[in-house]
Amino acid sequence: MSGWRNWALFAGALVALCGLLLLRVAGGPMILILGLLMLVTAALEPVYGRPNGAPVGNQWRPTDERFVDPQTGKVVTVWFDTKTGERRYVDAPEEPPAAT
Repeated sequence: MSGWRNWALFAGALVALCGLLLLRVAGGPMILILGLLMLVTAALEPVYGRPNGAPVGNQWRPTDERFVDPQTGKVVTVWFDTKTGERRYVDAPEEPPAAT
């Protein structure tokens, strides 16, 4: 798990706990709902976040497009779904340096 994800899970649990306590005292569920939303978002982020592995399925094809991702600094390859036209950006495998 990444550090940010751990932090988000902890913060969501803390906010949900505070919301639960306030719900019993003051009766307002909004902080509890916010905390639960934070927990669900942090838990589902690896599933629905940016994929970094090659897509699975016969319809996916790698393209010749490669570029450096400005967020990670890694070289990515563009994969194309022939059925839907969807594009995914996948970390390119590291290639050994060319022999001289």
